[in-house]
Amino acid sequence: MTYLILIKKEAVEAFRTYRFFIISILFLLFGLAAPATAKLLPEIIKNLGTGESLMIQVPTPTVYDSWLQFFSNHSQMTLIIFMITFGQSLGKELSDGTMVLLVTKGINRNTAMLAKFSYQAGLWLAGLAGSALITYLYNFVLFSGENQPVGTILWYVFSLWLFGVFFIGVSQLGQVLLPKASGGLLLSFLAIAGLLILNIFSAVEKVSPLNLIGVTSEGLKNGIDIRSSLLPLLITLGLVILAVCCAGLRFKKVPVY
Repeated sequence: MTYLILIKKEAVEAFRTYRFFIISILFLLFGLAAPATAKLLPEIIKNLGTGESLMIQVPTPTVYDSWLQFFSNHSQMTLIIFMITFGQSLGKELSDGTMVLLVTKGINRNTAMLAKFSYQAGLWLAGLAGSALITYLYNFVLFSGENQPVGTILWYVFSLWLFGVFFIGVSQLGQVLLPKASGGLLLSFLAIAGLLILNIFSAVEKVSPLNLIGVTSEGLKNGIDIRSSLLPLLITLGLVILAVCCAGLRFKKVPVY
């Protein structure tokens, strides 16, 4: 019961600080922007090449281009803005001393941390699902008659969600390792830098969490071999559990008074 109350507290706080509205508008805009960009960008490029000295050949846009734009937007811009918006909440409570109010009321500090993690993971999932639905419906208007592989899209959405959850967990760990408002963002930056560096090794590249956001046109058209994607997914899930557990162990030792 306490856990649910804490999640409600996180939701109310997100409303009051306008963070919920910022993220909701972002998901809405990118849900609409993906089909529009895929449809209009080739026309804009063609218009740039109307002169005699410049001829640009642009392939006809398809619904797959729309989905590629969707996943590109969310795996880069949306995730970064989401982490900036929510990736400092625990560290801010620690640095401001507001966590004391919860602890003195007998609430377990790790329960409070897990409530933050759960709310952010749930909001990330709801935002992706809502944005994907908007893109799916808008594609019917702009790319009428073209097939949208629902099963493949849902798998890619789930993979992107788990990739985001990994960084939510890393952010939680960063905020208790470096109990300042910027600790979560710093560790998240180091995590993505580490993944990019390790990705130069072929053995690591095959199982890297970065595979979860490796959406391709061929994958959308022909479907995904889930067996080849399963290992990166399981490794990412293991890293999420590891980050949350380490954050919980560390949080027990962080002074809140």
